[in-house]
Amino acid sequence: MNKRSFLGLAAILTGLFALTILGKGIDLPFQARSASSLPLDIPELGLWEEERTDGSYFTIVDEKDRILDKTARTIYPGDEFIAQDNRHYRVERVEENRALAILISDNALQESSRALSPVEAIPIQTKNNANKAIALYHTHSDESYLPTEGTESIPGEGGIFKVGEKLAAKLEEKGIRVIHDTTPHEPHDAGAYRRSRRTALNLLKEGPAAIIDIHRDGVPDPDFYHEQVTGVDVAQIRMVVGRQNANMQSNLDFAKKIKAELDEYYPGLIKGIFLAKGNYNQDLSPRSILLEVGTYTNDRRLAEKGIHLFGDAIPVVLGITGGKASSPPDAGGTQADWSSLWILLGLALVGGGLFLLVSTGSLKGSLQKLKQLSSSEWKHLLRAPSRKGAPLTTDGPEDKKEGNDEEAG
Repeated sequence: MNKRSFLGLAAILTGLFALTILGKGIDLPFQARSASSLPLDIPELGLWEEERTDGSYFTIVDEKDRILDKTARTIYPGDEFIAQDNRHYRVERVEENRALAILISDNALQESSRALSPVEAIPIQTKNNANKAIALYHTHSDESYLPTEGTESIPGEGGIFKVGEKLAAKLEEKGIRVIHDTTPHEPHDAGAYRRSRRTALNLLKEGPAAIIDIHRDGVPDPDFYHEQVTGVDVAQIRMVVGRQNANMQSNLDFAKKIKAELDEYYPGLIKGIFLAKGNYNQDLSPRSILLEVGTYTNDRRLAEKGIHLFGDAIPVVLGITGGKASSPPDAGGTQADWSSLWILLGLALVGGGLFLLVSTGSLKGSLQKLKQLSSSEWKHLLRAPSRKGAPLTTDGPEDKKEGNDEEAG
């Protein structure tokens, strides 16, 4: 094989590689993957997404044996969490019901690779897609609140549905279309995530801007999630991001933006962000999160008040109301999205360079070919197309007093 044939083959392979990356659905800005292209079953789903339902739980401590966190979710070495004060920890080892974590960052939001203040909008209302929705569902559809329902579990009709209804009502007040799915997925076990995957895929057919799986925790201490936020008693909320999913970084960015917004207006509402071993069906969307709204020993009305305040952040982060969008309506995407785009641009440049080598037969010939381009041709090539329309404008954050005075249903 001569040099020209070899370079031609290399150029072809580079192009095929780029097409393969696109075909596998790397999270590029503006790229939407259809629900039909996503797998209904993945082998690892349900292996790690476990939690305790017998009243036992895990306590996470630091190297000085100070309690950092508690959760009924099964903890594994390598799990990470961003605490209420934004300190970032990683679990080093787990022994029975106790886990040791070390500090890896003093401020996970400040040291994030993306600026989180002011909030960077992820617009979901544009001329071509004027009614994007937020999708809500419940993998553990039996979860209930003992003081309110008289039991911690009502299969298929859990009190957690009422919490979802409260969030849906808040978002609808702000003009957002909500799809709240109450399909049951019993029994309450790790296999529930395999069953709820079908529900999530059906929701994705509606093209939601974000998809939220709403739960409550199983820690028996009612005071652990009970907090006063701007003078109102609420149940705090923990966001969970699965570590074993292709959208992990995008979902984490989404969760960080929500926390940054709520920390400003409702400090103390967000318990933290837990990066758990498992998928949690978050490979389906780059804006997918799991919420734990209080625990089963909290009064459900506290959970409803907490989720009511939480609803203020979603429109802001998605660029509908409550903040100034920093980019035009068709812009957005996370760092992971843009990293993928730069990879493809790099591949295109490599392919273009190889094409020049093939067509001219030498490096010297390729350089000569580039020099033949006149300055006017370069100017024409690089000129950005003109755009009409202004960035999405928003109305400013909802007055805190209005959110605080809202009575839970």
